[in-house]
Amino acid sequence: MSDDPSRPSSGPQSDPYPVADAPAWWGALGRGDLPLDGEDADEPIRRPVAPPADPPQRLAAAARSIRWRRLWFNALVLLVALVIVCVGVGVVSVSMFLTVALLFGVPLALSAATIAVVARRSR
Repeated sequence: MSDDPSRPSSGPQSDPYPVADAPAWWGALGRGDLPLDGEDADEPIRRPVAPPADPPQRLAAAARSIRWRRLWFNALVLLVALVIVCVGVGVVSVSMFLTVALLFGVPLALSAATIAVVARRSR
């Protein structure tokens, strides 16, 4: 309960914030340097203009472009990782390269795909 005295439930209610005088800024409305109503009406009101929205086709094309760039970047990173592994193992023949690619490339590709799926779903 509040400490305020109770008011009667019926009858006219008194104003809780009585105002005896006009606010302090009221006198400033008559200043001479303020424009009168209707002055500068020929000057247009400047409002910021939003750029037109891109059409859905352009947005879809941009999304496809970004998706392909991500795919190529991931493939390039996997290829560099595979080359580093091949140099570290000491690959000297094509059959040895294919063996190393299967042993190390498949887990690398699976981990990259898992990371991509988790990153996409967490957004």
